Amino acid sequence: MTTKKVWLLAMVFGVIATILMFVLLMETPDPAAQPPTASKDKEKETEQVAKTDEEEDVEDILKVSSGKRAMTIEVTDVQGVAGMIRPGSSVDVIAVMESPEEDSQKSKHDSATILLQNVNVLAIGHAADDEDAKKRYQMVTLEVTPREGLVLGFSTRYELYLMLRPEGDDQLAPEKTHVHEDELHEGVTK
Repeated sequence: MTTKKVWLLAMVFGVIATILMFVLLMETPDPAAQPPTASKDKEKETEQVAKTDEEEDVEDILKVSSGKRAMTIEVTDVQGVAGMIRPGSSVDVIAVMESPEEDSQKSKHDSATILLQNVNVLAIGHAADDEDAKKRYQMVTLEVTPREGLVLGFSTRYELYLMLRPEGDDQLAPEKTHVHEDELHEGVTK
């Protein structure tokens, strides 16, 4: 093959490759080539659809009664009744409070109190959890009044425990039910 033929073949293949590349690039839509308003409108529509779907999911999970609020607290397996709580369950919220360090040793005693009674559980875990992960939840969303929310929010500095109520149990313990640690030593549990 002569040099002339090699150059001629190289030019023909170069032209063919250029034409193929041009055709391929013309068929693939370029996002930068679209008018900016069209792409922005599509993005807004996608965001609105996504928000609407998310809002509907949240509304399905969290059906909060009128005058109430949803509030989430963090719990461990022990504090959260070992994974037995489900949305729709009723629980009592217990706070175990340690006496402040500045109290004198004689008057220092820890205590536990029933903060809230017969509270509805709206959700457990995270919305993105799969079914296995929901069984090991660490978040519980409760339905509370604004005042109960304040009490609960203030009490998160203490250890909080949930007591699961049987279905249909709406009996309330006396208001301000609490136990001091020193009472336990005197035989309160017997």
